[in-house]
Amino acid sequence: MNNRFYLRLAVQSMKKNGKLYIPYFLTVIGSVMMAYIMSSIVRNPGFAEMEGGGSMVLILLLGNYVISFFLVFFLFYTNSFLMNRRKQEFGVFQVLGMEKKHLARMICYETLLTFGAGLGAGLALGFLLTKLFTLILYRLMDLTISWDFSFVPDAAFYCVKLFAFIFAAIFLHNLWRIYKLKPVEMIQEGKAGEREPRGSLLLTAAGIICLGGAYYLSITTTQPTIVILVFFAAVILVIIGTFCLFTVGSITILKLLRKNKAYYYKTKHFISVSGMMYRMKQNAAGLSIICILSTAVLVMLSSTVTLYAGMDDVMNNRFIRDFIITVYDYSEDTVEMADEIVNTVLTEKGLFAEDMMNYRNIGFSAIQEADHFHAGTADMRNYSKNLEYLYFMPLEDYNRLSKKNEILQQGEVLALQKKTPYGYNTFSIFGRTFDAIDGGKNSIPHGFDSMGTMPIRYVVLPDMETMRYMDERQAEIFGEYSSSPNYYIAFNADCGRDEAVKLYEVLESRLSGLPVKLRLESAEIERGGYFALYGGMFFVGIFLGTMFIMATVLIIYYKQVSEGYEDRKRYEIMQNVGLSEGEIKDSIKSQVMTMFFLPLMTAAVHIGFAFPMIVRLLAVMNLTNVKLFVVCTAGVVLVFAFFYNLIYRVTSRVYYQIVKR
Repeated sequence: MNNRFYLRLAVQSMKKNGKLYIPYFLTVIGSVMMAYIMSSIVRNPGFAEMEGGGSMVLILLLGNYVISFFLVFFLFYTNSFLMNRRKQEFGVFQVLGMEKKHLARMICYETLLTFGAGLGAGLALGFLLTKLFTLILYRLMDLTISWDFSFVPDAAFYCVKLFAFIFAAIFLHNLWRIYKLKPVEMIQEGKAGEREPRGSLLLTAAGIICLGGAYYLSITTTQPTIVILVFFAAVILVIIGTFCLFTVGSITILKLLRKNKAYYYKTKHFISVSGMMYRMKQNAAGLSIICILSTAVLVMLSSTVTLYAGMDDVMNNRFIRDFIITVYDYSEDTVEMADEIVNTVLTEKGLFAEDMMNYRNIGFSAIQEADHFHAGTADMRNYSKNLEYLYFMPLEDYNRLSKKNEILQQGEVLALQKKTPYGYNTFSIFGRTFDAIDGGKNSIPHGFDSMGTMPIRYVVLPDMETMRYMDERQAEIFGEYSSSPNYYIAFNADCGRDEAVKLYEVLESRLSGLPVKLRLESAEIERGGYFALYGGMFFVGIFLGTMFIMATVLIIYYKQVSEGYEDRKRYEIMQNVGLSEGEIKDSIKSQVMTMFFLPLMTAAVHIGFAFPMIVRLLAVMNLTNVKLFVVCTAGVVLVFAFFYNLIYRVTSRVYYQIVKR
């Protein structure tokens, strides 16, 4: 037999299994398309040169790696459905005289056809849609287009390498599966039912402990400095716990339903429950993956939608004034020169400084134990729950800002915090103890307060002599990691974007003449960077969310098709003994409603418990509008539930068409 025979046999086999191969082929095209689009944006040299493009390249590059890793897993998983459905076919071929090496040739041609056609169509479609997706990205980032949308060879070459590796690995895996089974085993395996699974107390306990631990971490982790690390740990626990509980929990639910005679001994319930019981091991794996993917979609979209919708809140939290100048020195000469430069520039521009605030400060982290604060200790590396950031400022500056007339004697301090009053009569640090006056829930506006990376406390000192003492001691203790004394200036300027940019440039030029280091920030200048960052995150969230939804759809479809073929004979027997077409539809609906909506409900529970941790993650990114996050999350869940329901309705019809034949 020549190669043309195997090629023709491969084509005929793929046509015969069209219900399986068409969705798989479309998935390959979609995967190549999305990989090319993301890679072409990352690798286009003009993108990095645009405003905000540099920071976006890192985000998109990370998203590109996530997509590549996911595609390896996803295509392997979907290929397993194809192979499981075709075991009988391969067994029959061998019984008719084909050897395993002949099957290997046929599978090789099938793999090459899928790879070649899918890669070519995917790259072509990706090239055509790159402009559309890039325009969407520019719209989200509030950018103007400054480079063309030409074909990116490096992106295409990357896709060729990635998918060549994936399909080569899939081909070798398929060969291994064929060579390890005998023809009779292949034929019988398609007909053999699964024994009734048993529950495992150990697996159940492991699932409960993992999910309980993840939920506990989400609710109790309040230290923002470790919230990102804890979030990833919680994600791993949720994945493990979800898999364990779906594997044994779903079996337990079915057994409880079977014991409920009033429920079980109804035609539609009896058929669906008994049918799923004997295939629960396979169902549980698929349902757990659907649940995990659904959770990932909900988390990504709800958080990225919130960040993008709350851009104004982010800017208002981060930039308390239009212009912020941080001079890393608070000596009298430096303060006078900085003030003079700012006033002179504003006068030349015909502008006035509105809501001006300026004060001297020194800040560093310390661990609070009652009224004692320990700075520079090794315990800080453990990220204690009592870690705070202390800002010290002189009474003179505080009274000017707050328009108060507080009086402090030597040996007294005024302790302020935004959320929690100090609550102690003394304040001890660096071996000195001060009498503490509790300033209650009060603080000094500062652009980094909203990030909530750690609690911030402002401590007002009686004079500059005490300030210098704090500065000298923290410099001794922290050494090369010590903080610089600061002179903080913030003000609003009633002007448009163009004028604000010019004012920034002049201030930057004049302030560069100071003999100390400084940092100049402008809300209008930084707005582009923030739009690039959060718009890009929103784009990646949409991109990955779309891919995960595509994976969810395909897994659900293959589950329905696979179970339809397995249930066809059983329904034929029941139709022969009097089961009506209406009763078959009711049974199918019951099967879908009983178990297949469980992943969505579980994903919603995961989101509910993850809510506190995601709120803290958003706070680190300067978004503190919890109400907005609630609204966005609820909206994303409702929209996803709608499409989820639509997917199941469509796939249930496919299932019904298979079993009714």
